[in-house]
Amino acid sequence: MALRLSWLFGNTPEFWLNAQRAVDLWDASHGIKKEIDRIFQLNAVS
Repeated sequence: MALRLSWLFGNTPEFWLNAQRAVDLWDASHGIKKEIDRIFQLNAVS
């Protein structure tokens, strides 16, 4: 599909794959937001 859209609109397949990836990550992060909020971040020691 990315190849077809890139041919139709004159841009790259990577553009369409990156757009889909951004939507997928947004959906995933909002779907488990409460779980993510409970995770404590690790602090790196330098």
